[in-house]
Amino acid sequence: MKRQYHVILSTLLLTCPLSAHAGDSQWLDINKNMATAQNDIPDISVPIPALSSVQDIPMGQGPEKSPNLLPENTRKNDVDEGLFGLPGGGYIHPFLSLGTEYTDNLFNINENKTSNFLTTITPGIWLAAPQLKEVPIAIMANNTSAGGLQMAMPDYKGFDRFNTYLLGSTDFKYYSEDSNLNDNGARLQGLFKYNLRGGLSFRVVDSFTRGQDRFDAGNVNATDKLRQYNSNIALSDIDWKFSEKFQTKIEYSNFLLNYNDASVNFMDRTDNTGSLYEIYNYSVKTALYMQYQYMDVSYDSSVLRDNTQSYIYGGINWKYSDKIAINLKAGYQKRDYKNNATDATIKAITDSNNGGLALELALQYQIREKTKVSLTLNHKIDESDSYTAFSKEIFGSVFHYQQQFTERIHGICDFSYEHADYNQSLDSFDRTDDRYIFKPAVQYVFRDWLMVELAYQFDTRNSAVNIYNYDTNTIFLSFNTAL
Repeated sequence: MKRQYHVILSTLLLTCPLSAHAGDSQWLDINKNMATAQNDIPDISVPIPALSSVQDIPMGQGPEKSPNLLPENTRKNDVDEGLFGLPGGGYIHPFLSLGTEYTDNLFNINENKTSNFLTTITPGIWLAAPQLKEVPIAIMANNTSAGGLQMAMPDYKGFDRFNTYLLGSTDFKYYSEDSNLNDNGARLQGLFKYNLRGGLSFRVVDSFTRGQDRFDAGNVNATDKLRQYNSNIALSDIDWKFSEKFQTKIEYSNFLLNYNDASVNFMDRTDNTGSLYEIYNYSVKTALYMQYQYMDVSYDSSVLRDNTQSYIYGGINWKYSDKIAINLKAGYQKRDYKNNATDATIKAITDSNNGGLALELALQYQIREKTKVSLTLNHKIDESDSYTAFSKEIFGSVFHYQQQFTERIHGICDFSYEHADYNQSLDSFDRTDDRYIFKPAVQYVFRDWLMVELAYQFDTRNSAVNIYNYDTNTIFLSFNTAL
């Protein structure tokens, strides 16, 4: 009997996803179990394939990671036995992760590095009705993305009349370097979907996160200070497939971000987003669509950063076969500041109208039964995590490789890259960052309900401003159990 799992590396979450972002992937079948916004790998979130150890942390803006093991619905006819011999599918699914990691550069700085052992305990539980063996959707907020999501949130396509889901977890973090850094985060997310006859469906999703940004010399405060925050994404949509070929979708979302530290309250804001999709289902495997999206970004105190954004996309979702799936959308992003002086300054600095290419690509290819690769790309203008910049232009990519060596041993390797070009408030100094993350991992499945993972990560950033440079090596070990 094959033993397969979905591993979600989350914190105040990890995108992740090739996780993760805002609205349209109801047609994305690449991996409907995970989406969303990353919080420490590139600012890009995409569906994470099964057995992924990719973290879902935003680049320069994110949570720490806390591995969670969650079961996957891989067999329709067999009933697996979970913890204590209970069925693996059902209404109630508790899980627990115990992890430790060693890093040689806790604060991600260039000089006077500090090593640390971090111990993380993550208990949690998820509920579903009708009963499920897989998490229908996982949402990870990205604080620097307008709307809170770096890429589209996938839709759960359950064929039941209605689907409900609720997940809650908390993580306790203990630092060897300084006990004053000890912290705990929390996640609470839920889904309700109702399918009517005639092709009409309604969906409501909510995701609350209590977390902390990763340590970074680029943070406004000293590197040994936690930047804790609360965020919440609420989303609702109406989807109407009014014929065999055509459907329309209307979506609204609200994102709230609030930091506990007054020195970084320049990032506190409320985003409201509306989207309209017109979809043409060319065939069972191919859908073409147009999307218009409007965002209103309002800061609590930094009113000079208030802006509106408009997106126009054309996209295709193509499932060529059971082995190849592609989700691509490309278009134009236009960003306007509500303050005329800010808008004029930005246009003068960038020598443009503060608009440009908006791109999302997710590709997955199953080379063989036990070998799978995926690639995601993302390009857009994000909100800034720097007090001296109004925004930042992001290009991110994640390459994921997974290999099943035996029924019990699985290998994973992830390579991530992000280029960030900051639109500084002063034309006298320029900042561009290139960040690379390489992370191989191996997983050993002891039982259907117990798995251990060992991973290594090399994380480096090269910046035009030397203070932001760093090299960090980290080794992870985690024990994960789920029912």
